[in-house]
Amino acid sequence: MRAVDSIADACRHADIICGCTHAAEPVITRNLIDPGTHVTSVGYNIDGREVDGETVRDSLLVVESRATITLPPPAGANDIAWAIRDGIIAQDHIHAEIGELVAGTKPGRTSPEQLTLYKSVGNAVQDAAAAALVFRRATDQGVGRDVVLG
Repeated sequence: MRAVDSIADACRHADIICGCTHAAEPVITRNLIDPGTHVTSVGYNIDGREVDGETVRDSLLVVESRATITLPPPAGANDIAWAIRDGIIAQDHIHAEIGELVAGTKPGRTSPEQLTLYKSVGNAVQDAAAAALVFRRATDQGVGRDVVLG
C-alpha cells in the first residue's frame, strides 16, 4: 500500500476500489478502472453520483435491493437510477442482490477479467443483521465492554 496524490492515481491498477464520497460528479470512472477490478460504492449525494454510467454499464452489477436502488432521493442510488434514465443500462442489468450471492442462488464473477460493482444504499435490515453477528461473535469470545447509556 502507498499514498497517492489523486483519486485517479488510487483507482488506476487497483484490484479493489471502495468509494465512500459525497461527490456530485463521478469520481470512479470507467477510464480509470482495469479489467478484473471490483468496485464497492457506498457514496451518496442527493444531487450527484459517485460512479459514472460507463462503469455501471460495463460491470456485473450487484445491489442490496432491486426494490430500493432506483427509488428517488433520499432513498435509492443516482449511480444506477441515472444510468437507467439515460439509457446506458436497462433495469434488468442488475445481476443480483447481495443476499442472492451470499445464498448461492446467483453466481458472482464468471472470469478474472470481469469488472464487478456492488452499489450499497444502506439497507438498515442488513446493517442490523451484521451488527447482531458482530455482537454475538464478541459475546461468544468474551471480548468487548458493556456501556450503559443514559
